[in-house]
Amino acid sequence: MNFRKHHFLAATAMFGGFAGQAQAQVTYPAAELHAMGASSIAVILPRELNCVGPDGVTNKVGKNDGTTTTVTEGAYTGTDAPFDCATRSIQKNIGGLYVSTGSGAGKNAWRNINASAFFTGQPGAIFPSAFGTTWSNPHFVMSDSPISASDLTTYNGNAATKKAGAAIQIPLYVLPVAIAYNPVYGRLVAEKKNLVFNVANPISSRGVKSGGLRLSKRVYCSIFNGYITNWNDARIQALNTKVVNSKTTAVSLMDTDDNAARWKVDGVPIRLVGRLDKSGTTDIFTRHLSAACNGGIMGTGNANKYLSASEALPYSTASNIDLTSFRADSPYKPSGTGFAGTADLISGAVFTGTVVDSSKGAETVGKFLLADGSGKVAAAINFAPDKASVSDENVLLNGKIGYIGADFVAPAAGQKLHAAALEEGLSNATAKPVFRMPTATTATAAFGTKIVPPESDASGRYVKGGQFSRSNPLDWYEALYSGDSTLANPAVGYPITGTTQFVSGTCFASPATRNALAAFLNASLGWVRADGDGNAVSANMFTGTTTAALGLKAQMGLAPLPLSWRVAIRETFLRRSTQKSADGSALSSRKLWIQNGLPTTAAALPTSATTSVNGKTVYLEAGPNPACTAGSGL
Repeated sequence: MNFRKHHFLAATAMFGGFAGQAQAQVTYPAAELHAMGASSIAVILPRELNCVGPDGVTNKVGKNDGTTTTVTEGAYTGTDAPFDCATRSIQKNIGGLYVSTGSGAGKNAWRNINASAFFTGQPGAIFPSAFGTTWSNPHFVMSDSPISASDLTTYNGNAATKKAGAAIQIPLYVLPVAIAYNPVYGRLVAEKKNLVFNVANPISSRGVKSGGLRLSKRVYCSIFNGYITNWNDARIQALNTKVVNSKTTAVSLMDTDDNAARWKVDGVPIRLVGRLDKSGTTDIFTRHLSAACNGGIMGTGNANKYLSASEALPYSTASNIDLTSFRADSPYKPSGTGFAGTADLISGAVFTGTVVDSSKGAETVGKFLLADGSGKVAAAINFAPDKASVSDENVLLNGKIGYIGADFVAPAAGQKLHAAALEEGLSNATAKPVFRMPTATTATAAFGTKIVPPESDASGRYVKGGQFSRSNPLDWYEALYSGDSTLANPAVGYPITGTTQFVSGTCFASPATRNALAAFLNASLGWVRADGDGNAVSANMFTGTTTAALGLKAQMGLAPLPLSWRVAIRETFLRRSTQKSADGSALSSRKLWIQNGLPTTAAALPTSATTSVNGKTVYLEAGPNPACTAGSGL
């Protein structure tokens, strides 16, 4: 996002949690947010910030190779309060720049409070020149994987020096990780004709073909473990069923223009595509496979190679594959540690964005071709057929499949990749198996209702004590996978679902930056009810999931957090809460809310932290956090 049109306009205070009321108008100073990290949300995050920030500006997202791509404006079309982000803004003078570096690089910049170190002198890491001067630090980062205790210790040491305040880590998006494939599996060279998978149960959403190739747990576990290596495998065909003369029949995925003899001999070799960088999307992917692919599900003798959740795929250091020449912080090197397993699943081949580079290893069936960031993973899968069939020189094949955030697959705006429909639970052992696509609805079902925020009741209200603490940023992630949670391997909903975390601090050097950040967070969490001109903003604009009220997240295949989580986050970090536990202890005594600091302009925000609307006290601004020092912070 590149917002450089800065001007002062009347803007709406963001903290009234009420609908249908006119909110007090205040003047927000111009500010530009700087952020980096997860590439999985490098489409949805810019679109949301575009709707918060100025309209009529060509907005972009930066990539860590120095390039930028345009992000189209979004729109909410619900009849309750339509909102076209191309012509309207929530806060016209708030800007934002996001560089898609991957979760690992984002967390590195956060813990060191230093973004410039990532972009200086590292292969594969160049700051986008279109974004101006390299930042000294990001105001926040996004990560699909959690910060570690070591990350927190390092941050706390640096935060003490720079007075950045207490660390914050909260989930912001519920992210289904799509198993993406190219519907064009090959090409007849002489005839100049594409060969397309014959999917028996194709799925379209909002008028767009979005995939539907069915994969059971047995099959997708076997594919990503390297046991199923060709699309002509009988186990895949067995899932591709349709009803013929009242009888369910399995049909081949072969295009009718392909040659049956060629298909039987050669088929389409499966080409796995994964991430070159330390990736939170990989963490969600490996977390699921390590939980779901055990218990002999893949057949006798086929052990699960995914042993734990990790930002890096299974890798054998004995392979001596070293990919740091492509990206300096790539984990794939002989001295690397912390992989999802020790199996040799990395081929050494790297997709550069235009070609497959085999200088470190040739592509091999059952092993991963790697690409840097979600954008290049998508480009690799989308790449035109380039592998000659061993049995017919007139046929070029693609056959790639990989994992990627749902905002990179159709029907998300501008996306061409298709998503596989994955088995829900273990339903394939029943008479009526169920297969789910990566959508806001299926991701919400996977998240479930049993995951409660730290120190909260079922509604998200503050309840002191318990296993997790609101004061510990590690606990906001740990709570997602504890107790009755089945998020790693849900019985219902879309199976590969996780969360993308917002990671930052409580104190900001610039009051304008803090106000801009709070405005964005409140909007993304669904608490904004009016724009800068006082016109209504639907509660569903960012968080709606129904067909009639499809919010910005759901349009891109992602889901909002459940209401209880959004309440707990707002009360803890975005206002000086009035909530008290049963013993009388006040949540505000934790001093966890993001520092407000007041603008220094004459027409500043009100000095009082509260105002009254229709006799109800509304916290418009949290007021300065006493744990912060004015003029110091991120």
